[in-house]
Amino acid sequence: MFTILYPEIAEEALKYPGGIHAFRLPEESIPFFFVKMMPQYLLTAKINKGFKIYVVPLEVSGIVTVGLMAAFFDDSDNPLTVWRPLADEPATRQLVAALSAKNLKVHLFDEHNRELLGYAASVGMPLEAQIRLECANFHALSHPVAHALGDAAKAWFSTRTEKDDTEAISIAFDEPLFPEDIVITDMNSDRYDFHGSKGFNQTSLIKTEPGYTQEIDIILLLQRIFHPSQIFHAPKRINDGEEISDVMVITDKLCLIVQAKDSPNTDLMLQNSLERKRKKALKQLKEGITQASGAIGYLRRVRPLKFLIDGEQIEIDLANRNILSLVVVRELFDDGFTEYSELLFDFLNKIDLPCIALDYSELHNYTSYCDDADEFIFAFFEVFNYALANGQFPRLRFGMNDLFCEDGAIKFNKPR
Repeated sequence: MFTILYPEIAEEALKYPGGIHAFRLPEESIPFFFVKMMPQYLLTAKINKGFKIYVVPLEVSGIVTVGLMAAFFDDSDNPLTVWRPLADEPATRQLVAALSAKNLKVHLFDEHNRELLGYAASVGMPLEAQIRLECANFHALSHPVAHALGDAAKAWFSTRTEKDDTEAISIAFDEPLFPEDIVITDMNSDRYDFHGSKGFNQTSLIKTEPGYTQEIDIILLLQRIFHPSQIFHAPKRINDGEEISDVMVITDKLCLIVQAKDSPNTDLMLQNSLERKRKKALKQLKEGITQASGAIGYLRRVRPLKFLIDGEQIEIDLANRNILSLVVVRELFDDGFTEYSELLFDFLNKIDLPCIALDYSELHNYTSYCDDADEFIFAFFEVFNYALANGQFPRLRFGMNDLFCEDGAIKFNKPR
């Protein structure tokens, strides 16, 4: 495993929130190719024994260039995708050089940098893709241009032809570099210092019972911006011992109710039709909103707030804190936000407190790009206030500007 052989290099290479990256080590003849994405992407690659990369021709704001769209085909028409802009910088040159090689060592990581799969792989480079890469001009990209290129790439991909499919680069897995069914046990107690923690965690790529594992993964995301002492896992009511919410975050300024709804990460689940996945997302959001409503009801009835955690009764006065709700589901779809917004506005009309919905990958981005709790809450209200003003909840987009701190340093090069 790369993280065992080269732990310091892995830590440096995995600082960014996600995507595809490549590099070569002096002592290795074969380039390394990293995929850092959500588990459903990784499992799809495993099932298909590889994935494709489209070299997308683009022209935006007078800039003629190409970019890469990696596609993981859980659905033949609408696969999972990862957009990778190419710019005039070393990382792009390393990536292009790696794709020009015949062989790669592909290592696949989830959003928490857990190395779950690794393969010796072959690269199939069609002539058209090779010509586009060799003849491409790469430019320094500004924030608006990077966004425009991403939008243009998505539009191109949505109207791609069979010819475009045949001209995509194929990354074919030849053989595993280590067992494909590993279970990772994390005994780092510093990562599991939140209330209600078992002190360790186990994870694997296949998840047949997602509830508990997703809740812990959400807590690990939240710990990037909240202190573990502020996070409570599965707090229980004092009267009947039932859960108030999946996760509760309490700071000096707020109480955040988090309801998590996930699906199993299995071969069978990934093979569901796109329409079935859309219906599942809507159902999960409805269930999460209903549960959040129940949690708010308990907070209003029991004042000061009293709850059980680790068998101990906790009492906290929420009088001077904002009460916010967040529903996290596995996946939300861009064309479903009219329906999602109706559900969230129904909650607002009944409860009269802010609630937003994110899919898990969005929460990963929020907690990656937001430096602290204040920035996270600012982003929360940016979404909520936009919805109040425009009648529909939006999706925040992060980009080039969000990569940098106020002092100009790259955000992900600094310790969190």
